Amino acid sequence: MSTLEPIAIVGISVEFPSGQHSTSNLDHEAFFQFLLDKKESYEKFPTTRFKEEIHKGPNLGEVITDVGSFLKDIADFDYVEFGITAKDAKAMAVSTRKLIETTFLALLDSGIDYRNRNVGCYMAAVAFDTTTIGHADELEPRGTFAGYPYMVANKISYHLDLLGPSIPLDTACSSTMTAVHLAVQALRSGDCEAAVVGGCQLNHRYLDFIQYSQGSILAPDGKCKPFDVSANGFSRSEGVGVIVLKPLSRALKEGDHIYASILGTGINNSGSEAPVYAPVASAQIDAMRRAYKDTGRNPTEVDYVELHATGTAAGDPIEANWVGSIFGRNNELVVGSVKGSIG
Repeated sequence: MSTLEPIAIVGISVEFPSGQHSTSNLDHEAFFQFLLDKKESYEKFPTTRFKEEIHKGPNLGEVITDVGSFLKDIADFDYVEFGITAKDAKAMAVSTRKLIETTFLALLDSGIDYRNRNVGCYMAAVAFDTTTIGHADELEPRGTFAGYPYMVANKISYHLDLLGPSIPLDTACSSTMTAVHLAVQALRSGDCEAAVVGGCQLNHRYLDFIQYSQGSILAPDGKCKPFDVSANGFSRSEGVGVIVLKPLSRALKEGDHIYASILGTGINNSGSEAPVYAPVASAQIDAMRRAYKDTGRNPTEVDYVELHATGTAAGDPIEANWVGSIFGRNNELVVGSVKGSIG
């Protein structure tokens, strides 16, 4: 018997890369069809994405690949619509702009009354202000604080008039899932009556591609190949997504459209068992068990598991093997990773 209040997902808005298959980004319905059609979003670096000249190769200062997955039209932003000044819009991290737009659309999708209400905001993003990715003479952002990382959540709360906790997060690959965990805890404790949770990854800083190349973790062909014998690294991809959460009992009472329910979440750290960038099976198992604690459900009841699997020789076997052992049962367990399609 579960002792925890399930949390309902009542609103969704996303933008995912479409590669060469469309002139626009994918919303969540188009993305579902994209996966059914077995399409991939990989493409050459957009010529307008970086201020630096691209040097491909295995040497110091070069990038091992010039292929990835990128959102289209990331510069487009109707700042007037959200009551944002031109100065703030210029200095604001591009990820913050995308999250303001996407959060608004997710709330619109949910249909809830959110302005001046106790709605929490939990956001994760790669928040480089525009002075770090553009030429110094392009912008004049002096006198504005809009470009700082702590503004990722706060600008959303301000411009959409959300009164609940406003928390920016950065825990690397787990950032948005950490945001989900904290939002679920806040809803169950009564810190907020609803919450928006989102994340945005934009790869517009060329230095990061060099850093990952020198770390030998990028696939030379720029493609993720989860669970495959040819897996040789991951592919950097972009995307933005926001969901709206409410306690299930409240969502049912107020007649909300419910996409899914979150029964449990878990969070931990592997301590000093391995380098901070290395996966640790025992820690992942512990996080999973924490998620199932008090939900009244058992891992053996699960029909499908979406894995983190990035297509690395070290990480994929570790994750797949422990999932197989813990979720295992007599019949088949289906696993997957959308990273094979979009990075």
